[in-house]
Amino acid sequence: MQNIIDIKNHVKSIKDTAQITKAMEFISVSRMRKANDKFQKNSRYFLRVRQILNDILNHKGDIQHSYLQHRATQRTAFVIIAGDNGLAGDYNRRVLDFAMKQMKEVSDEKSIFIIGQMANEYFRREGIIPDVEFLYYGQDPTLEDARRITGDLVNLYDENMIDEVRIIYTAESHKQNEAHMLRLLPLLKEDFIDEDGVNKNKSDFEFDPSAEEVFDILAPQYVVGLTYSCLIQAVRCEHSERMVTMHNATNNAQQMTESLELEYHRARQAQITTELTEISSFKTNL
Repeated sequence: MQNIIDIKNHVKSIKDTAQITKAMEFISVSRMRKANDKFQKNSRYFLRVRQILNDILNHKGDIQHSYLQHRATQRTAFVIIAGDNGLAGDYNRRVLDFAMKQMKEVSDEKSIFIIGQMANEYFRREGIIPDVEFLYYGQDPTLEDARRITGDLVNLYDENMIDEVRIIYTAESHKQNEAHMLRLLPLLKEDFIDEDGVNKNKSDFEFDPSAEEVFDILAPQYVVGLTYSCLIQAVRCEHSERMVTMHNATNNAQQMTESLELEYHRARQAQITTELTEISSFKTNL
């Protein structure tokens, strides 16, 4: 049986840890709500822009734009979004393992753009040096962060240094957080088709001065919005999983504390019994 002092110290240590995990859980709840609010606001604007682009691409004839050029894919850029910190269950491992699998399926030249310190550490352990690192962009992403990231990618795409851009991130799907991959560039008509495979959107917009010029303005905003949406969804999922992890850690700490306190009382009772026996024996000997 453990020494009583050792048990008391162990209990204190666990209670201190539980206070930390409880605080981290509250912080994750707050940040998850903030990210969810950002996502909802962005979604309304993003879906409206998507609706207009859908109308232009499917109802206004042949639109010519560099974002619509489907090149022979030889150089693919992967943008991989992970977290800057751990303690979020298997959030980082899941999305990074998924990214590695997707990259291995591409035999052509690849460029790696990473967002998050955990992605940096992961790929360096695998002996892969990322081409571009966007560290600390995943904690509280802003629209300006998305513009910086997208701007670098678009410049490379416009200069024909890359032919396709894919984003790998985490999003909620069927009430579970799962790793996803989508194509950021080029834009294709099928990207704007509804999930059931039917384009229900009818042409109800009038464009001035022309559909082509409106597309020129909105297409870059759409690409930035897509990047921003992926960033926010990833952050929301990260904090959601960290919240659950910290909640479970706090519960486990409470269970361990209860078990140790029971052990402490037993040890204390045994000590008292031993002391009473020794006193009784001493009086008998007298």
